[in-house]
Amino acid sequence: MKKFAALLIVMACAVLAVPSFAEDYGNYDWVAAMSVADTTTNYKMMVKFADLLKEKSGGTINVEIYPGAQLGTTTEFTEAVVAGSINIGTGMTTDLVDFVPEMGLFDMPNLFSSIEQMRKLLTSDYARKTINEYCEAAGVHMLGFSDAGFRQLTSNKKTESIADLAGQKIRVMTNKYHIAYWNATGASAVPLQFSELFMALQQGTIDGEENPYMNIVGNNIQEVQKYIIETNHLGHIITFFMNGELYHSLPENTRRLVDECAAEAVEYAAGVASESIAADKKTCLDAGCQILEFSPEDHAKLKEKAQVVYDMIRKDIGDEKVNTLLEAIAGL
Repeated sequence: MKKFAALLIVMACAVLAVPSFAEDYGNYDWVAAMSVADTTTNYKMMVKFADLLKEKSGGTINVEIYPGAQLGTTTEFTEAVVAGSINIGTGMTTDLVDFVPEMGLFDMPNLFSSIEQMRKLLTSDYARKTINEYCEAAGVHMLGFSDAGFRQLTSNKKTESIADLAGQKIRVMTNKYHIAYWNATGASAVPLQFSELFMALQQGTIDGEENPYMNIVGNNIQEVQKYIIETNHLGHIITFFMNGELYHSLPENTRRLVDECAAEAVEYAAGVASESIAADKKTCLDAGCQILEFSPEDHAKLKEKAQVVYDMIRKDIGDEKVNTLLEAIAGL
């Protein structure tokens, strides 16, 4: 009798030890795309999201991740997410400007005085509500934001002041605000897709480019550039978004699960971003790159040069939206 009772206890414990997935979240197989490498914060965030979804759904929701532009250039896969042929994407705010014009707000250079200030904004009500309203109107649901610190300039020409930018061919994203900014500094902006960048630097058809340390190292740019100039001109704000129609078609409990997993993934990404920046910076130094900084006077001049972009964005999306962002930052 005692043996039978003991057996019942063991069986009960075994049942309790088996995870219960009584809630039905549905069966989904989603595709997530990005143009950046599998060493980036974007990729780490997406892997965390996929792992959490699979675990918490009991294996019924799976996300297959394609880094390194396997599913097309930044423009191509972003368009596919908006259209619905790809389910999830991650890039940066600039990638969405053609679809969500208000994302151009983050193309205004010198918005943030520090990474800490930028991160406060990205977790504020402004980001969660106002920015997502802009996205929803374009058919995109923003699951969250992360960052990779600031974007920096790299070059094969020693650049210690704004004067040294004169005539340099600098690769920029295919974004009119970025083009206008670098042309205003005296450089010559050359728009290129990210997938074409390394070869252009290797062949010497351009002098430099601008990216966060994450993308510099993720694509081995430190191997074909001599100098990194810490201009801190733009925050590299990482977007994490889903096709809006798909998101809103999900059952309520599944949407809650997606939101929960996305929030955990974004929090995780924030935790690794600073460590990644420090590690990537060391990689650049170890590769022989020299890291340079502009003087406070040159940083002030950069901000003056940036006003051409502020004027463009005010014209494109209106003073009210620009002022709302500036007020949100001032209130942090």
